[in-house]
Amino acid sequence: MNDGPIGQIIRTDSMKATTVEGVFACGDATVGAEGVPVTVGDGYFAGASTHRSLVFE
Repeated sequence: MNDGPIGQIIRTDSMKATTVEGVFACGDATVGAEGVPVTVGDGYFAGASTHRSLVFE
């Protein structure tokens, strides 16, 4: 967890993975209040990363 502009946010790597194996986070939980377009894009990328993790690892 890190301090964000509106409170605590979850720290992730570039693939949206947390420090807990198999757990991904995105959107306002990871970047703070950035708005709908950023949150939607973040969710799409986290979903793709989750799929990659399940299929290829």
